[in-house]
Formats: sequence, structure tokens, C-alpha cells
Amino acid sequence: MNIICWIRSDFRIEDNHMLAQAAQYLEDNPQANVEFVFWINPDYIGEYDARQQYFFQALEQFAKTCKSHRMPIRFIEGDENDFLEATAMADLLLFNAEYVEPFKTRDDNIIKKRGGKKTERLLDRHLLHPHAVKKNDGSYYKVFTPYKNAFLKKELPVPYSVNLTCLQERYQTRRQNNTFMVEYFKQAGSDVAFKPGEEQAKKRLDQFLQTSLASYEEQRDVPSIDGTSLMSRYLRTGEIGIRTIFEAVSQKEDSKGKQTYITELIWREFYYTILLHYPEAKRLPVNEQYTNIEWEEDEKGFQAWCEGKTGYPIVDAAMRQLNTTGWMHNRLRMIVASFLTKDLLIDWQKGERYFQQKLVDYEAASNIGGWQWAASVGTDAVPYFRVFNPTTQSKKFDKDGTFIRQYVPEIKELSNKYIHEPTDQQRQDHAYLMPIVDHDMARKRAIARFK
Repeated sequence: MNIICWIRSDFRIEDNHMLAQAAQYLEDNPQANVEFVFWINPDYIGEYDARQQYFFQALEQFAKTCKSHRMPIRFIEGDENDFLEATAMADLLLFNAEYVEPFKTRDDNIIKKRGGKKTERLLDRHLLHPHAVKKNDGSYYKVFTPYKNAFLKKELPVPYSVNLTCLQERYQTRRQNNTFMVEYFKQAGSDVAFKPGEEQAKKRLDQFLQTSLASYEEQRDVPSIDGTSLMSRYLRTGEIGIRTIFEAVSQKEDSKGKQTYITELIWREFYYTILLHYPEAKRLPVNEQYTNIEWEEDEKGFQAWCEGKTGYPIVDAAMRQLNTTGWMHNRLRMIVASFLTKDLLIDWQKGERYFQQKLVDYEAASNIGGWQWAASVGTDAVPYFRVFNPTTQSKKFDKDGTFIRQYVPEIKELSNKYIHEPTDQQRQDHAYLMPIVDHDMARKRAIARFK
């Protein structure tokens, strides 16, 4: 029996459903062997921005780990038929499921074209299947709090135990020609030290649990403090298992921070469920009454937002953080999304696509959900009349301007009083831009437009 583990975005050995399942089959079938493959379809690869750079750096790290364990990955390049041909010898194809499009349809096609050969799609990226949490009448939740309450009543899975020795002993190394991967890995080079890898993910989780979990509720909104877990990037590439995180957090002493962090993990599950029920959410608002809202055609404003040149220090600092590091603090994501959709009245989809290009931790469900929330067009979203004041947010969450000074150095000499809202003269003296829009006017315009 030939077993192939099709690696996708699950770059880890521990708590990996697919690898645990493969090891179990090997234990039950003494004649069976196993092999790991990774398929690259050039059609799915976008520009080499931070998102792609991180993905390929994480993949390269995992390939090295597998090789060190005497389980070298066989890489396949080509279209669907090339993949099917290269894996035709598999009596059993295992892979961890992707339930969002276009990947679900791709996987459905693979299963269909394999004919009678056995294929197993396994739940791994989430704690529960997206159809697992339903109301009594069988419908799904559109509001988060009742979803969360129902979610917490479910029996949640524990981390999968992987018999690494069994995989190593029965690993079948086929003839490989992985030289084409050199170019992919080379193009993924970057100036940013992303710190990819399963070991880094575990190290970061331990650090967060020891130093920041208890204070997470108070510190998670302050961008100048290292108070968030940074697990989102590792979850996106599967460098750590969601069960591992949930179990580790659950075992910690109870605190407000712990409860808030668990709620954040459940938001990730909730948005995934919403996207499955609204597959068109990438381009249409879940709240259908806002389908025809008239957005501004303001390319100049959009470019200023992208480049961190809006004249609002906290917005500019946030966008520059994104552009230079491939990541943005969550509070800042809300501020810049509100600014784009309410102050500039620019379609949330443009912002969502820019984040898709730039974020190392981009996951469609959470990103789309977050943007629709900020734009007041999604499920359980912020009311349309709630418009973030970027200056007020700045004073509240970056009180002494530490974060602004890091990313908007042209005004770093300004006092705490003026760092959030420089005077016209100070802007001139420090070569800093005038605001591209008046917030009070923009707020009234947005409310009137939504009404």
C-alpha cells in the first residue's frame, strides 16, 4: 500500500492530522509505505510580496526539517493533470482539508479524477468543522456571541499524536528532481527576519503564554507593546496546530486575558463558518442592504492610504508597518480599515485586496470578515454610525506616540501633545503631509451615505 501525504499549508510534524493518520495506517498495514509531496501550480502564485515571501520561507524551512528527519519532500510543478500523474501510484492520498474556494473545488476535482482510489480529506486547520456549530433549527449563526456560547459547549479535539519513528522507518523516497524549487526559494528572500518554522512557532507561543497572556486584555490594543501572540502567521502556514494553541492556553490559570484570547480564537472559527455560507463574501457584503452603496472613486486617496501618506500619523504609521514588515497590529487594522471605508468612503474590497497582497498572516475568512466588520457591511458588524476618529484612537492606544515615532520618523521630535495631530506649521517644518481629508466632514458624509 502506497500512501502519499499531500502537504499544503501544514508545515509541521507535531499535531498534524494528516501525519497522525498516515502513521496509524502504517501501524495497521505492515507492508505500507509513505511519502510526502508538495504540488506547486504556477497559476496559483501571485507576486512576491511579503505574503508569498513568508509562505515560501516557511515551506523551505519545513523541507529542511523533513530532510533532517530522513523524509525528503518530493516537489511537483505543473497543473492538475501533472499532479495526478505524479501521484498516480498512491493507493491512498491524504490531505488536510481546505473548505474555502477555489481550493475546495480543486480538491473535489482531484478526488473525482482519482476514481476508485482512496482519498481522505481531514479536518486540521480548525478546531471544529465549519458546519459543526448550528442553531436548534439547523440554521447557522450570523451573530458572534450566541455562536461562541454554542461553540464552547462542543467537545473540542486535543492535539494529534504523530508517530514520527513509524513515518521515518516506512518512508519511501522516490526519484526526485527538486532543482526547480531553488528559484522559488531564492525569489522569496527578504530583508525582513520573518522567523518561520515549527520551532519558532512553539517558542513564540511559550513566550506569549509566559509573559503576555494574563495581561492580553489590557495590552493587546497597544501597538508599541509586544502584547499579542503573533500566532496568526504560523496558523496560516500550519507551522503550529490550532489544537496545540487552544490546549496550551486552556491549561493556563484563569484570567481576563486568557478568556479574551480564547474569544479571539473562536472569532477565527466564526468567520470561517460565515465564509462557507457566504462564498461570495469576497466581493459582496454579507449584509445585503449595503450591496449598492455608492463608494467614492478616489484613486489618489487610495494610493495615499496604501503608502502611509494620509497626514494622519497613526494611519500612516500602521500602513508603513504593514509595508515594511508584512504585518500590522490588530487595533491598527481596525483604525486603517475604518479610515479607508468611512473617512475616504473607498470600497472595502480594495483594502481587503491590498491586505491580501501584503499580510504574511492573510487568511481569507478572517480578513474578509474583519474588513466587512469595519465597513459596517458584514455579519454582526460595527454599526454604520460608529466611525473611528483616528486622532482619538491614536491618543488612546499610542498615548506617548512611541509607535508613531518608530514608523513616522519625520515627526519623531514632536512632543506627546502634538505627535498625534501636528499643527500646520509643524507639518511644514518637518516635511509632513497635511491631512488628505477632514475627519469631521468625512464622518458626516459616511453616515449620510449609509443612511
